[in-house]
Amino acid sequence: MREQGVPGPGQVWAECREKIRHLLLRGEVEAYADGQLSGAHRTRVAAHIACCWTCSGSLQLLQLIKASLRNSPRRTPASLASARIRRYAHQLTVPPAPAGPEH
Repeated sequence: MREQGVPGPGQVWAECREKIRHLLLRGEVEAYADGQLSGAHRTRVAAHIACCWTCSGSLQLLQLIKASLRNSPRRTPASLASARIRRYAHQLTVPPAPAGPEH
C-alpha cells in the first residue's frame, strides 16, 4: 500500500510561484481585455492566455461582462427630488382607503 506523500519543497515552491504569477497577471489580463497593451507585452500576455485555463477563463468572463454592459440600456437613476414628487403625485391621485368600522 502506498502512502500519500507530503509535497516536497520543490513542488510547494512551484505551486506558490504559479499562484503569485496569476496574481500579477490579473491586471495584465484586464488591460489585455481593454486593448491597453501593445507590442511584446501584448504578445507575451496573449501567449500566456492561450495556454492557461485560469487566465483564459478570466479573459472570457471579462469580455462577457463588458459586452453585457455595452448592450444594456443606459438608465440614469432617478433623483431624490423627482422620486418624492412622483410619490406625492401618486398620493394625490389615489383615493384614500375606506375606513374600517368603528367600535
